[in-house]
Formats: sequence, structure tokens, C-alpha cells
Amino acid sequence: MFPSALLTLVSLASADDSFFAGTGPEKLSMAALEAGSTVVGRTGGLVARVGDPDALLLEPGVASVERLRGGVVRIRLRKGADDLALARTLHARPDVEWVHPDLLLNLRPASVPDDPLYVDEWHLDNTGQGGRTPDVDINAVQAWQYATGAGVTIAVLDSGVQLDHPDLVVTAGHDYVDRDEDPSPGTDSSGPHGTGVAGIAAARGNNGVGVAGVAWEADIYAIRLIGGSTSTSDLYDAFAEAVDAGAGVLSNSWGFYGCDGVPNVGAFSDMFKYADDVGRDGLGSLVVFAAGNDNCDNSDDAMLSNGKAIVVAALEWWDERASYSNYSDDMDIAAPTSVLTTDLSAGGYGSYGGDDAYWDGFSGTSGATPVVSGVVALMLEANPRITAKQVRDVLCRTAVRNDLDDADWDEDGWSPYYGCGRIDAGAAVAAVANTAPSAPVPSLTRETVCEGRAVLAWEPAVDADDDVQGYSVSWWLDGTDESGANTQSVAGTWVDLGDKLEAGDVVHWTVTARDVWGDGLPSAVVSFSVVVAPMADADEGDGEEEGEPAAACASARGEGIAGIGAAFWAIRRRRRG
Repeated sequence: MFPSALLTLVSLASADDSFFAGTGPEKLSMAALEAGSTVVGRTGGLVARVGDPDALLLEPGVASVERLRGGVVRIRLRKGADDLALARTLHARPDVEWVHPDLLLNLRPASVPDDPLYVDEWHLDNTGQGGRTPDVDINAVQAWQYATGAGVTIAVLDSGVQLDHPDLVVTAGHDYVDRDEDPSPGTDSSGPHGTGVAGIAAARGNNGVGVAGVAWEADIYAIRLIGGSTSTSDLYDAFAEAVDAGAGVLSNSWGFYGCDGVPNVGAFSDMFKYADDVGRDGLGSLVVFAAGNDNCDNSDDAMLSNGKAIVVAALEWWDERASYSNYSDDMDIAAPTSVLTTDLSAGGYGSYGGDDAYWDGFSGTSGATPVVSGVVALMLEANPRITAKQVRDVLCRTAVRNDLDDADWDEDGWSPYYGCGRIDAGAAVAAVANTAPSAPVPSLTRETVCEGRAVLAWEPAVDADDDVQGYSVSWWLDGTDESGANTQSVAGTWVDLGDKLEAGDVVHWTVTARDVWGDGLPSAVVSFSVVVAPMADADEGDGEEEGEPAAACASARGEGIAGIGAAFWAIRRRRRG
């Protein structure tokens, strides 16, 4: 379903972090190199598309030019030559379509764990195993190119988790039933439930043992709430306990009986608020909740209707709602269930392949919920800066609309049975991957601007969601230091400096694109001189005065002092806040 190697170009360090680019896919940002990235360095050479390759040999610093297929050339540099500086020089040549450093890449195979039972985990990668409908899965393989959950803790609020399970890593926990610090399951019938939930979300992957969870390098914080009597205050404290322990995700595969509704008392309201306000140092921990298994309208349930929970419906392998899955005005997302996962090593639900530590019948919205919890953990690793609301928004925006014949989809692409559709881990993680916007690329068209007409302008950013976040523009006068630049944020694509400049000023300016995750790299610096306006322009005439056309002082807005392009991710508001 995916190529054997996926290539993602990321930014890398250089002495000059503002690398020009051409008009095509060679636009690369040179920023801090992150460990484990695909781009691991620069070869010291260049790669380009050029009309006359032999002419490049006349350029100082060029040692040789090797013709590749399709008009592309590989340029080797002389000792001591600066690849970035030479690339900028060559880019100014009219016969050079594009040019950039020849990057040193580290390609890796698609990240598929080596766990022996992984091939049977259809919800992760559905190839049609067992006669199921191919591709009805969560697109996990693509998501794992970006993240596997490392550094993220998932709190499993359930019946406890087997602490010594060979395929689970439980860091700590708390038992609100027996009032101690041992979150191991009890001997009642609900005992195996939490261990199964934990395995779906975060069973250790690539360890040669059993199964792989969705976020197979995430840690588990186990909280036992099921298996005895607990209280409203226990539930509140359990949420706070998980948040204070550093959990980025709180997975809840439990609920109340039926759909009669549970009132939203203060403790319930505040436990969600605590997760949203305090979790992850104020960015918010995500609370994932099962919709329930009674095939009824659960819109009045306080756990689901608070606006902070991610409410999960259950999908069968043919991409339709499980017949028991509740529906709700608060439904957010749907995920596969009836999957293979971890089980108690002794006294569990069953066995798989003769191994009592695994079971392939974990179903219900209880099984779908940890799938979503695992995806959220992947998103949090891919972008630690993302807020809880942004996670909820992106999950909705990237979901796959399933069961297209169902009449309950509204015009906004939402359904009370499926929410925004089947969760797509690959798309969701890619959407939030922690990469900054590319550096804006100025294209100077005027070296002089008339007094009173200094409008800094640039092309609208090309954004994947048609939702530009804004720009930060800095400008300073010749003879002053850039550190003291005048800076302002704008939502549009121009800034009018007409009343701030005088004839004789030499102005330098740069602009930075801003996306929902933060600022990108600054553009190259553009400079221009302010000159006295011709008489015809000053009088707003339409003709020419002594051979000087009024158009010579046309505002830079529209025609552009400089044009920039910046592509970056942003998100739409989801159906409900």
C-alpha cells in the first residue's frame, strides 16, 4: 500500500540559514538538523537544471559538470568553494532553471515492526488478511515514518494492566479500587480488559515478541478504576493523577450503562478542564472516550458531551459501524475494532496461536478507543508543540469518510455514527509533523521606491488548507543593526511604510511565514532606496512629465517590490470547538 522507502526532505544547518530557491520543488529550508532525519548532510556539490551545462565550467568554484538524464546536471566544486554561495550565484543566471545543494540522504525502508503477530493486526495494515476488505485500516505504516510514540505516555484508565507482560512497558500507576500504588488487575471478570486496551494502544513493537501497538514506543501509565467501587472524587483524582504523571493521552474504554445520560456534575466538568488546562504544561492532555456499546443515542452522557473528549465509534472490517456502537451529537471519529492484542498471561480472555498472552477477539468501542489513543500519541511525538484543540481539529480534518451510502452524513462531512470518519493515522501525523514553514523567497523587481509609495508586498502563501496564518515583517535603515529592526505581524500580504520613510533612506527588509505550529525561516533580505517622486506622480497625473512616466512610482503593492512564496500546514476549525 506504501512505497518501500518514503523520502521526507527536512531542513539542515548551514552558515547561511536563509537559502534562496527557484520556483520549483528545490525550495529547501536550511535550519537545524534533527537526529534521525532523512537529510543527513550536504555532499558539497550542487544539482541543477541548466540550459548550457558547459557554460558552468567558466564559473569560479566549479570543478566539473556531469550530465544526468532529463537535462539535470551534477556539479562538483573546487576545494574550498561554498556550495550555498555558488548556488546563489548560479541561480542568477538566466539559463539556470533551478539549482540547490546536492543533499546527502539516508533512506530507510517502510517502518514495519518485526513482531511475529503483526501480520495479523489488520487494523494497522489491512492487506485483506482473513478475507477482510483491503485498506480498511488506520494507515499506520505511513504514520510510523514520522513517529512511533517515543517520549509520550498514555494513561490507561481501566481495570488495571499486567505489569510483567512481556509485550508491555508500564512505567507506574495507581489503584483506586484497592487504594494502593499497584495497578495490577483484579481477579474479577473485568480483569483482562485493561491489559487488552494497553496492548492496542502501545504494545512494544519491533521487539520480536507478540504484537505491536499503534504507538509502539509509547509508555503506559496504568490506573485501575474498574473492578470494584469507586467514586466521583476518585474519577476526578484519577484524571489529575494521570495528567500530573505526564500523560499526554488519557484512554478511557469504559462508560455507564445504557444511554440514559449522566449529569455533568462539577467533578466531571473539572476533570476534563484539568486535563485541558494543566496537561502537557498547558498545551492540554487529550482525553479519548469510548462511545459505548448499546446501539443508542448517547448525546446526554457527561463524559462525551463536554466538548473536550475525543468520542470514538467502532468500525468493522468492512468499513461500517459495528451494530452495537452508540451514536451521538458529540461523535468525533471512528476506528477499527475486533482486533488482536495483549491478554493476561494467565486467566485472560483466551489465547492466540497457543499463546495465552494474546487474544484476537477484543471488540467493542473499548477496542476502537485505544486505537485512537495510540494515534494521538504518534501526533504528540511528531509535534510536541501541538495543543489539545489542534489535535482534535486535525483528527477530524484528516479522517477518511467511510460508508458513503449512509444518509446521515451532513454537508460538513460529519455523521452522528462516525463523527468525521475513519481515523487516518498517516495523514494526521503528517499534518502535524514538526517542520517549520519554508523560508520565503524574495524576487526583487525594484531597486528604488518613490517617497510615500513604500509598500512591501509579497505573493500569498500557498497553503495546504487555504488558511494562511500570517507573516512577520522586519525592516531597518541602512547603517542600523538588524537586531533593532522594526517588526510587525500582519495577516495580509503587504505592509505600507509610506509615512515612515523619506527620500534618501536605504531600507532593508525580510519577512517570515507563520503557520499554526510556529515561525518558519526568514526570507533573504531585500533592499531598496527611497527616491523623490516625479512631478507627474506627485500630482496624481495620468500622463508623463518631461519624459518621466507616472507609472515609475506605481505602488509596490500589487506589482510587488518583492514576491515571496511560503508553503506551510495550517488547520481548519473542526465541526465543533
